[in-house]
Amino acid sequence: MEPRDVVVVGGSAGSLTPLREMVRELPADLPGSVLVTMHVGPQARSRLPWLLARSGPLPAAHAETGESLQAGRIYVAPPGCHLLVSGGAVELSNGPRVNRHRPAVDAMFASTARWFGDRVVAVVLSGLLDDGAVGAALVAQAGGLVVAQEPAEAAQPSMPRAALTAAPGAIAVPTRKLGAVATEMLGESGLVTWPRPGRPEAEEVSMEQSSDLQFLSPGETSLTRLACPECGGALAEAILPQTSYYRCHVGHQFGPQSLAAAQSESAEAKLWAAVAALEEKAVLARHLAGHPAMADDVADQHKATADRAAKLAELMQNQMQEPPGGPDGP
Repeated sequence: MEPRDVVVVGGSAGSLTPLREMVRELPADLPGSVLVTMHVGPQARSRLPWLLARSGPLPAAHAETGESLQAGRIYVAPPGCHLLVSGGAVELSNGPRVNRHRPAVDAMFASTARWFGDRVVAVVLSGLLDDGAVGAALVAQAGGLVVAQEPAEAAQPSMPRAALTAAPGAIAVPTRKLGAVATEMLGESGLVTWPRPGRPEAEEVSMEQSSDLQFLSPGETSLTRLACPECGGALAEAILPQTSYYRCHVGHQFGPQSLAAAQSESAEAKLWAAVAALEEKAVLARHLAGHPAMADDVADQHKATADRAAKLAELMQNQMQEPPGGPDGP
């Protein structure tokens, strides 16, 4: 077996502090590469590499397509690009968003699981919803190890909690020990005693976009009646032992929690569009009421349509004022 020599770290809201604490504990002679993805918008100016380089002994920089992975270096996903690997080299992608993000943790985890298998140690830090959970499940399925920040210590516990649920053998680790545990897991396979699931012989499941745009890719079990919140295409479902994910034919991908959040946003947008359409109809009815040929037809439409628009807008506003449910709600 080849030694474990790739550490992939993913996080979102509340993950900067534990990430810097983890990096501080990594030794200068770390026998592996470190890849980091945090949710950063495409227009952001990320100072994350500079912060990580100041936090510990390892050099850190935004990853560049084509550069080879080297031990003792930190590669950070740049704003607006998925951080993937192809063989032993970095590959940046501006492909479809995953879990409504680019860069996305799931995309990085799935790519390293595909290329490095049981050489991977995946670390999931604080964040909302479930980005990283499906990728962690794929790392575990490939024989790699999965670590999550102890949810009780995370500013936002959803991401580490989802990873612990989705990935067989995943362990929760206190924040102060993340760097030491990740370091101990590197090196020759089998020399450490952390739980390690067996690598399956089943067909490979990959979250990377299919190059030939086939509608059902390997691992996708069936089409659903759900529409992609990003593009409106049909979603296919892929079922893993302890979780599942959804993907449309152009490559938008979602974990269960991320899909629910995206569908909720899509529904809200459509309802506000309905309010706008009713208000436009009311304005048109009022305008045409002064037209001799239309007065009788639209005389009563203006008030009725305006009332419908007002009631729907009031309903939307009242619903938005209700506190969101779930453990991450304020």
